[in-house]
Amino acid sequence: MTQAELDNIAFAPTKGMHPLTGEPRQVNRVAKHLHELAQKPHPRVKATYDAAQTTSENRNYWANADCFDADSANSQPVRETLVARSRYEVANNGYSDGIAQAYCNSLIGRGPVLRMQTGSEPFNRMIEQEFYRWTKACGLRRKLWCMAHAKHTDGEAFAVMRKNPRLKHRVKIDLVLYETDHFRTPSVVGYDEGEIDGIRFDEFGNPETYNRLLRHPGSSTYYGVYGEAEQVPADSVLHWFKLRRPGQHRGVPECASTLNAGAAGRRYREAVIAAAELVADFTMFIKTTFAADDSPVANPFEETEIRKRMLTALPEGYDAFQPKAEQPTSTYTEFNKSLIAEQARPKCMPYNVAAADSSGHSYASGRLDHHPYHQSLDVDREDGNDLVLDKLFARWFEYAIFIYGWLGGDPEAVNLDAAGAHSWDWPKHPVADLQAEASSNQTRLSSGALTLTKLYANDGEDFEDELIVMASNYGVTPDEMRKILANAIFNNQSQQASMAQVELSAESARSVTNSIYEELKMKLDAYGVGVRAGSITPQPDDENEIRKAAGLPAMSEEARAAWEKDGGIRRPITLTPPDGAPQSPFKEPAQA
Repeated sequence: MTQAELDNIAFAPTKGMHPLTGEPRQVNRVAKHLHELAQKPHPRVKATYDAAQTTSENRNYWANADCFDADSANSQPVRETLVARSRYEVANNGYSDGIAQAYCNSLIGRGPVLRMQTGSEPFNRMIEQEFYRWTKACGLRRKLWCMAHAKHTDGEAFAVMRKNPRLKHRVKIDLVLYETDHFRTPSVVGYDEGEIDGIRFDEFGNPETYNRLLRHPGSSTYYGVYGEAEQVPADSVLHWFKLRRPGQHRGVPECASTLNAGAAGRRYREAVIAAAELVADFTMFIKTTFAADDSPVANPFEETEIRKRMLTALPEGYDAFQPKAEQPTSTYTEFNKSLIAEQARPKCMPYNVAAADSSGHSYASGRLDHHPYHQSLDVDREDGNDLVLDKLFARWFEYAIFIYGWLGGDPEAVNLDAAGAHSWDWPKHPVADLQAEASSNQTRLSSGALTLTKLYANDGEDFEDELIVMASNYGVTPDEMRKILANAIFNNQSQQASMAQVELSAESARSVTNSIYEELKMKLDAYGVGVRAGSITPQPDDENEIRKAAGLPAMSEEARAAWEKDGGIRRPITLTPPDGAPQSPFKEPAQA
């Protein structure tokens, strides 16, 4: 289509002339067509979800749904209410308390162990031992347990790294734990653009300072001015919480979604007990066929003594019956199990751990139920590494370098890789069938799918450290202990044959290498004899070939300069150099 045809479609002449150009007026056909389309009714696309519908039946259920951002949804008043109710539930519900303690025991256990991974084994062992002594001095394990409990119950745990002069260790760093109530913006301070509930951030969203109230807001022994606070640098604060929403800066109780389930369970239990007690309080009821006003015998609240083994007859019109207990019903146990399982679900905790009851579990089902729980624990442990342990060790290592004089005693000059070359060995997740676990490990080790280093790391131990202990116990060297373990792992005939073949190949390679070096030694001896006898004149090519055959580096600048100074050829030591010629470096010292 030509441009003229396009113009003819888009524009059409109209009546009248343009007052400025004198050309016929034109109308934009495209604009006119679009305007006409806009005036016509067109069908609307109806796309939606069932859950997006609001009806009279679900209106009340979704009434509290909102579109707040993470910090607004987890505002200080909301968190204060949730924390108070969570603490109350853990303190008054045995199952909620058991879930919290079981989680902390599973997560922390005996505590993580530092494993250094620098290139120096003695240096690694020295740091590991010194850090272990410090952890015992400051009680790190029990403080980590308390932080894990606060993270579950309050939603977040806080610790401040402070100097403690009375700490029984040369590194005087200590951890001071605080509850979430301590960290907030004082009520006397107005809204600050760069601060979110006690945490001040820089322009990139990094925490700069934490606002810590000097006294707990719920303290009953403090009579000072509420809101007195200190500004704690962010690099001194350990803030451990689970990040569940983008833009979230404060944590909420991890059991918040099931607080009502625990409360419902306690209400149901109290109602069942009250109903059973009410029935048990009445030994017997007496019913009568008389009208209420016609009863000739029974008076209100009248007591009648009944003797044991007495045969008696009731008055005419009266009948005795014993009340039947209706509570608890046959579904009470199942309903109670359902509530316990629901309370434990946010932690991915199986029912037999939450209820301490494995009567309905087999070994296979128990392992399957524990898989998601162990995965959840591993995720929380990694958060603990990133938010608590790595930050703590970096501060400790910096002070230890200065105090002990490691790596020159200057923390500023230490390579960051040296401080970061470490990992944390957490306690192993327990297994029910130790024999089956051992058999599985043996199979994986013998097939090469598992290494001893990884196996010991899974148990929270360092293989290199344990190898030295084993070698000492059995009176052998660490290298001999490695061979013993290798023979024990690869113990079938084919594996032994493979190991023998590998050893034979290694021995053959060593033999070939030795033969090559023996031959080179013979050549060098013959070369030396020839030089000393005056039959061979040394030159740079000779030295280059010898260095290459021996695997030595190329000549240094000094050696090359010496060759050039001698003209590239050195006379045999038996020949007398001409006057003024440089002395050969091969000249032997004069005899006394």
